Amino acid sequence: MRWPVLWGAAAGGLAFAALFFSDGSSQSRIFWIGAPAVLLAAIGWAWRPPRLPPWGSAFFVCLAAFVVWQGVSTAWSIQPSRSWDYTNRGLVYFAFAAVGALLGGVPMRRYAAAGCALLGVLFVWALVAKVIPGLYPDYGRLARLRYPVGYWNELALLASASVPLGLWAVGPRHDRRARVAGTLLLYAALVVTVLTYSRVGIVLTVVAALMWLWLDRDQLAALGPLALAWIAGAAVAGVGLLLPGVSSDGQSHHVRVRDGLVFGAVVVVGAVVVALASRFALSRAVDRRVARVAAVALVVLVVAALAAAVVRAGGPSDFVSARWHELSNKVSAQVPNTPGRVLSGSSSNRWRWWKESWNAFTDKPLQGTGAGTFELVDRVERNSPLATIEPHSVPLQFLSETGIVGFLLYAAVVVSAAIAVLRRERARAWLALALGAALCFVHSWVDIDWDFISVQGTLFLTLGALVCGPGTPVPGRRRWLVSAAIGVCALAGLYSVTSPWLSVNRINAANDAIVRDDPGQALADARSARAFNPLSVDALFIEAILEPSDAKALELYRRARDLEPTNPETWYQLGAFELRYLKRPRDAYRDLNESYTLDSYGPASLKGGPLDQARCKIDPATCP
Repeated sequence: MRWPVLWGAAAGGLAFAALFFSDGSSQSRIFWIGAPAVLLAAIGWAWRPPRLPPWGSAFFVCLAAFVVWQGVSTAWSIQPSRSWDYTNRGLVYFAFAAVGALLGGVPMRRYAAAGCALLGVLFVWALVAKVIPGLYPDYGRLARLRYPVGYWNELALLASASVPLGLWAVGPRHDRRARVAGTLLLYAALVVTVLTYSRVGIVLTVVAALMWLWLDRDQLAALGPLALAWIAGAAVAGVGLLLPGVSSDGQSHHVRVRDGLVFGAVVVVGAVVVALASRFALSRAVDRRVARVAAVALVVLVVAALAAAVVRAGGPSDFVSARWHELSNKVSAQVPNTPGRVLSGSSSNRWRWWKESWNAFTDKPLQGTGAGTFELVDRVERNSPLATIEPHSVPLQFLSETGIVGFLLYAAVVVSAAIAVLRRERARAWLALALGAALCFVHSWVDIDWDFISVQGTLFLTLGALVCGPGTPVPGRRRWLVSAAIGVCALAGLYSVTSPWLSVNRINAANDAIVRDDPGQALADARSARAFNPLSVDALFIEAILEPSDAKALELYRRARDLEPTNPETWYQLGAFELRYLKRPRDAYRDLNESYTLDSYGPASLKGGPLDQARCKIDPATCP
């Protein structure tokens, strides 16, 4: 088997695993998907390292430096265990990029074709889960399309990134079967995008098509298939929105089965119509005059709609003021997860989270709060029960969590990648892949993309292939010192992604032992969990619960508090232990009150809970 074919298959397997088995932002999948990526990258680079152009080398150096800085931030992090987990994400994305660089000998057209196939299968599987409710029962709770990626906005981003690939596939240089498949990809992508109700996803889907039509020389040949696919896709998505079992939350299994079958039939009929009609649409290019008239009509329609909105608002100033107020909303509720949300201009609390992130940066501008710690920052800063894990802006997140140093390293990664990609030979496949990568970067400004290996893994795999460029690997002589260094780094990386996973595994084992009424085994598992991850407060908590000695348990709770002194949970657990087991209400009140001070919507805020109980014991007059 030839070397490019071998690594192409390996890279395809990694991409497939990331897209279909990442389980949203699950940290455990970082181990299961990331460890093979690290191994593949190490083997490939040690055996036949790729030949990198200068800007490609700069990309990998900057990315490595950024990941190392994330790891270093664990030293001052307000949540060290979370920073370790987040460093592992960056490490895995680096491994994906390194595997991508091994594909330098694979033509870009084959890479693009593989991308079309993977995304096409992903969209079909996503829609099948609407047809067969048993595949993803959680749609009974919340209907927004998200399976198997786990998050609607990320699925919509993948759909928008597939638009340039679909338009590449319908180009006149391909055979008819490939062009029909490209048209079907465009059709499926639009249906998926609409059913996610993702506002940014819909906008980026349209922008992706417009950018392709502006940059591609064969844009007239793509107009017909695009129009056909999107008209049919809009009709099918419209039917889906009208079916409660497809588009509404809280529907019974019976309703979802009934409406799912109807929707599935409509999707299949739409696909058949697109496939048959594409034979005509692909046989001739759209007349340039017709395209110009359509473009002018579209612009006039958009301008008219904007003018009507301005007039309805009472004038330009009132319109701008209303839109600004809507964007920077200060309400505590999210925009409802209904189809009507696509017409809302609300930031859905993003503005609040962006301000919290900015304030965290201004407090610690040089080093930040530590990688992956915004969840704790939000809990301390929030003024409503609503909580989040990230500020919904990757660059702003890195600015607040890793400081100006980390942000500049991230900016260097983006700039070096952009320059390296732009210096590649500019074929149509290159344009499709480059536009997809650009869409991912734009989307990262307004969402939590870094948490999803389904998007970031495939993105860095693509960037690795793009920045490497064509050419043969470095030949001949074995550079044993370099290979040994790669091996050492790989072992360190494997330890880094494995140890926290083993810690969580032992915590789960300890909980299982508690259920089996086996306290001895539970304590042994808890101690193993802390040995694998000494930064984990969860491991400290479960060991303290199982520790027969109150003095040792108190020491463990205090150690957790000292490890994360700004975490309201560590203060709460310490105070609750002091109240219930040590019978020290004054100490308990002090620590529980500190937890409440840090987060007035946290566990200490429970009416009649440990804080109120401690207060009552100290001052009986406060008892209800």
